[in-house]
Amino acid sequence: MVSGNENRYTLHQAKMTILRSSGACLLAAATLAFPLATRGEGVLFALDRAESHVDIAVKATLGSFVAHLEDFNVAITLDPESGRVETTTFHADLSAVKTGREDRDHNMGEWLQTNEFPQVVFELGAVDRGPTGALTAHGRLRLHGQQHEIRFPVTVSVNHGMAEIDGTAPLDTQEFGLPIIRFFVLTVDPVVRVHFHLQGRLTDS
Repeated sequence: MVSGNENRYTLHQAKMTILRSSGACLLAAATLAFPLATRGEGVLFALDRAESHVDIAVKATLGSFVAHLEDFNVAITLDPESGRVETTTFHADLSAVKTGREDRDHNMGEWLQTNEFPQVVFELGAVDRGPTGALTAHGRLRLHGQQHEIRFPVTVSVNHGMAEIDGTAPLDTQEFGLPIIRFFVLTVDPVVRVHFHLQGRLTDS
């Protein structure tokens, strides 16, 4: 194996364990090969469900609101020294979206066609650092039976074995085949903003 004192990259086999959002339930395991600095293998991010959330801001001419994803799963590996995100896989059950009103929950389910397309999945491609140091994530989002590349800014902080990841991704729902909602004077903006705050501890197992 390449020495930790050398300045080149090598290829490690790293285990990625997919944890349920509670951080307590093992869903699946996969073995991935990806380049890491010779410092060592990436570490897993064990989500603190109580301190993490994923929200969807919906703008409408009457009654803008924020919906909350109640059931989501995430698997993340990070470089423990730089905080660089190596891999991310995100799954959410759209039938569990809550808006604060039962009738609106039902209408969102009808609009998203959750009976046919209950899951939304995001798989990270890479995180790029711009000239100012700002991070931009990009990857594939599968929604409503369609898949498209998306890009959005993120921030990552690592401190004493704990990590926080924040980002806001604007999504044009028309690109995923969803119709614009219009009803008399009510119009819902097809561009929604998904904000996430993921907090948890880093673990090597």
